[in-house]
Amino acid sequence: MTAELRVATLDDLQTLVDLEAVTFPEDPWTPFMLADELSSPASRYWIATNEAGDPVGYGGVKVGGDQADVMTIGVAPHARGRGVGRAILDALLDWARQAGAAEIFLDVRPSNEGAIALYNSRGFVEIGRRPRYFRNPVEEAVEMRAPLTRARAKTTTK
Repeated sequence: MTAELRVATLDDLQTLVDLEAVTFPEDPWTPFMLADELSSPASRYWIATNEAGDPVGYGGVKVGGDQADVMTIGVAPHARGRGVGRAILDALLDWARQAGAAEIFLDVRPSNEGAIALYNSRGFVEIGRRPRYFRNPVEEAVEMRAPLTRARAKTTTK
């Protein structure tokens, strides 16, 4: 699958709400949370579309000083395993680096082995755990970090 990426705007709020509902049905972000992210000058979100132009994924990053945080990456269930998440993550890493961040952080469920493998392939390493971070179901978070130079260098690998 070839995913086309475009920067999301506040006009894309309903698209993100819809993607959030199918991607994380157990614990979706609220429309208010998503609108707040889309409105923040410190954040940048992308929407991935398939060949037909249908939205199949999204992701966002927030930069503050020399640090960045991957806020979310979500890929619709029918589009997983086709490189959509990788394309979104690479866009997040590139923008964070361009915005001046030297390192980037994220939290992921330990049960999300596919995401952890993707993050490892981009230079992320586990730096800790946060007990009871995720809800529905309750699960700890694996905290991960990558220096953006190393994370970016890894993006050339298939």
